[in-house]
Amino acid sequence: MSNRVPFEIGDTISYSKTISESDVYLFAGITGDFSQMHMNEEFMKTTPYKTRIVHGVLTFALASTASTLIQVQAKAEIPSVSYGYDRLRFIKPVFFGDTVTAKYTISEIDEENLKSVAKVEVYNQKGELCTVAQHILKFIPFEK
Repeated sequence: MSNRVPFEIGDTISYSKTISESDVYLFAGITGDFSQMHMNEEFMKTTPYKTRIVHGVLTFALASTASTLIQVQAKAEIPSVSYGYDRLRFIKPVFFGDTVTAKYTISEIDEENLKSVAKVEVYNQKGELCTVAQHILKFIPFEK
């Protein structure tokens, strides 16, 4: 077993999902966020969006799946925890029925502190960038 970050700069993976109405309602139930932006179609018809929008945090959460998948892809032998996200922005709304793709790309590696930094980009089916962030993974060294 190796106590090193299992990635190279530029390693990437993507995860795609179509966001359904039930996804949004389940997420609202879990988080307690029942904002009319997500729940009230008639109200949203009066806004520039013209329809309900998906919780930004729900679309952003797909980055967590991508971070797990890149570790599987790398056959990571060392465990890790999410150390946090920086520079999170919701650039464009995601609508019910949109298919979003979270792209996760390793941009920095800190072997001394056993951390990696990844660029997170979430696109809709039109290729429009909807969400961005940086994700830091902290790897947990094995005891010697």
